[in-house]
Amino acid sequence: VAGNVVDTLTTGPDGTFRFVDLSSGEYTVIAAGYPPVATVLQVAGGGRTERDLQLGHGD
Repeated sequence: VAGNVVDTLTTGPDGTFRFVDLSSGEYTVIAAGYPPVATVLQVAGGGRTERDLQLGHGD
């Protein structure tokens, strides 16, 4: 919410990514390396949240 970077990572060979031990709350996930793609992710404590991001090249 405050715009602070919480973590960064690189996807695995198959494109998967995983953040561990995030506090409950709302996060914006930004995928870079292609035209940037962003999505809002709601994290509930003690659970698992999944989200797919569709990457593509600009025309």
